[in-house]
Amino acid sequence: MFEDNTVFVIGAGASQEFGLPVGWDLLREIRDNSFFDFSGGPFPTTGNWKIFNAVHQRYEKDQNKMNKVFRAFGDIHSGVDTAGSIDEFINRHADDPIIAEIGKVQIAHAILKAEAISGLVPLAGREADGINWDNTESTWIAPFARALFDGVRAKDVETLGNNIAIICFNYDRCIEHYLEYAIQKAYRGVERKQARQIVKGMNIIHPYGSLGDISQISFGTPLEHADLYHVTENLITWSESIEEDTMVRGIHDAIIESRNLVSMGFAFANQNMELLNGEIVSEKAYFTDVYSTGLGLTKDIEFKLKKKITQLYAPDSTAQKYHDRIKIMYDVKCARFFKEQLQNFVA
Repeated sequence: MFEDNTVFVIGAGASQEFGLPVGWDLLREIRDNSFFDFSGGPFPTTGNWKIFNAVHQRYEKDQNKMNKVFRAFGDIHSGVDTAGSIDEFINRHADDPIIAEIGKVQIAHAILKAEAISGLVPLAGREADGINWDNTESTWIAPFARALFDGVRAKDVETLGNNIAIICFNYDRCIEHYLEYAIQKAYRGVERKQARQIVKGMNIIHPYGSLGDISQISFGTPLEHADLYHVTENLITWSESIEEDTMVRGIHDAIIESRNLVSMGFAFANQNMELLNGEIVSEKAYFTDVYSTGLGLTKDIEFKLKKKITQLYAPDSTAQKYHDRIKIMYDVKCARFFKEQLQNFVA
């Protein structure tokens, strides 16, 4: 069982362990899928047909809008690799709703495809397992679930996760999908419906939304069966997310009240840090201990990084005294980090 008020901040690097694309791989896929060659007529001779058909079916009776949409695709194709992420590119063009719309279509396509071929998907012939359990042993999610279940008796299964928060910046549903099946595996007699409700009851926040409720859009749904525009209804751009007062308040409350702040695969991008910032004005009655991965970073930036982190949950006047309570493991992936640091944030 985790200590009360342990908050997990989950970034793209944490989902990479399940086989989800991150960074340049995701940008390159979105860039390439945004190229359509119409030199041969009204239908492209080159391009992603799933994405084209989704847009064509939506706007086939509005040629003016169709032209604007494919100009937006051209903007994404030529410019997305100048941004750190598709979210940043959308935010850069916050005054153009078509960029946001098409960006969401691209996100929906890329993440749906990735879920369906992720390391969580069971082997052929073993679909009843729900999860490829052997694969997950090399990721952070297996020890996370064991720690979550530890000390919780079967009669109290409904209380799982009620003392923690998970702030997941990823669009995928890997955490929810895994936990549903893991709860069933760990506790005899728990039906899928009950396990799903337990997971729904946990404080899992997706600041940018997700592909949708698993009960409506199944994890691993094949692209050919997916309505991309339906999926985009569940996605939120950064500009939209800062207007979601209830969600943002929930994020800030979790950060401010945190006793342990555990960050995995998180890149500390400015827009994400702004979303996490609780803007606390008075000193807390207790310290927050921070444990974080720092893969790809170096100790050369540690002072500035710790300053950014402490600003999330401490007033500026007291922030520096928190620096010694921040542990960053550089050049370490989430699985190793979690196993080595686990005892620091379990009860």
